Amino acid sequence: MRFLSGVVLALVWVLAVLPAPAQATPWLDAEELHVRHSLQVLADAGLLSAPVTSFPVMWRPLIADLESLDPAALTELQRVAYFKLMALLNYHKGGSYTGVRLAGVTDTGAQPSLSRPMEGKASAAVTHERIGSSVAGRVRVTYRDSGVSLNPRVDVANVSWQGSYVAAMAGDWMIAADQMQTWWSPGSAQDGLHTVSTLPLRGVRTVYAPASSEFSFAAFAGESEEKFLLDPGLNAWEREEAYGARLGWRAHERLELGLHYVASELADTSDNWVFDARLSLPYQFNVYGSISEHDVDGRRGNGHMVGLDWSFSEPASLARVYAEYDRSDLRSLLTLGYATFANNGFGYDFRIQDTRVRRHHNSYGMAPRWQLVPEYRPGIERIQQFEAVMFYPVGFNSILEIGLQAWKDTYVSGRDDSFGNVIASFELRW
Repeated sequence: MRFLSGVVLALVWVLAVLPAPAQATPWLDAEELHVRHSLQVLADAGLLSAPVTSFPVMWRPLIADLESLDPAALTELQRVAYFKLMALLNYHKGGSYTGVRLAGVTDTGAQPSLSRPMEGKASAAVTHERIGSSVAGRVRVTYRDSGVSLNPRVDVANVSWQGSYVAAMAGDWMIAADQMQTWWSPGSAQDGLHTVSTLPLRGVRTVYAPASSEFSFAAFAGESEEKFLLDPGLNAWEREEAYGARLGWRAHERLELGLHYVASELADTSDNWVFDARLSLPYQFNVYGSISEHDVDGRRGNGHMVGLDWSFSEPASLARVYAEYDRSDLRSLLTLGYATFANNGFGYDFRIQDTRVRRHHNSYGMAPRWQLVPEYRPGIERIQQFEAVMFYPVGFNSILEIGLQAWKDTYVSGRDDSFGNVIASFELRW
């Protein structure tokens, strides 16, 4: 797909001609962990009618529900979530913003997750977003000084447009050209797409999300930012191309269901069907999970994920404890986590992950495409990772992030390698 230059030109044009704003940015994206948690708290309580496990989530079906809520009638937990989302909504109604983000890590190679995408050792990003009555756009240009993967068969350019979009809204429909993160899963460790690429795909997207409806529909088609070395002997590099569609349904005020299909091509063809569900229980406990079927040129595989979380309120903060187990014919992944965030942005995020590689046990897992995923190293058997991060607001619309990661790679031969990593970033918006 040769659409990137056209997207950039469209973004520049949109940002130049957008009229005065009349509504919020079209969607909530999946970049911020505490925003997703706030949304989920209200949905789990049956206070939102729209599905919320398909990111990006459209603002349109949420606004009527949020504006109808009486904060005095909410629990402490729900009030914190409500005020966070309303503050975010009002901020995005401001019409435009500009932001600068500086980030760095001392080592690459850590496993990505919802709130921790892969990044280079040092990066700088400039963002500008403008919002009109029916058109919105955001340009985000990121320069990174290194690759994002330890796998030598994965390559990225130093300049990235990740996070950029141009979108047009017509009634209940939205169509966009973007490089936004797609997260089609109730879980926190895997995005549900089952593509080789872990950076956001760049392409086109459409979303149908009627106001006050229990249904939503989303579809995308795009290509990977990464290039993959298919044949080292021929030095043949190629981008992954993928497309998919998802139907979300809030079947009951306490139950959300999702069904999606994703296909991708990277020298071979992969077909993936995934069904997922999230059920809210009393006392803010929730269970969620998915089952999936996969086919790579006749090599068949399957997988399942199950998770349990508990949301509770701390003084003026939302807190969440969760455990997930994700098993497929490629890997098994156990994730334990705790996160707490105040509405001013102050918070902590702790996570432990234990990945056991299983791809050598079956024909599906031995498909050549799986040698191109970021965590692949010849003979790798297990990856254990710990992460602790603090977020601290340091001034007007700015936040500092600092944290530590540690992980250990264990190989079939018995050899193991240990790594330590310091995470730091600073973001300012105005």
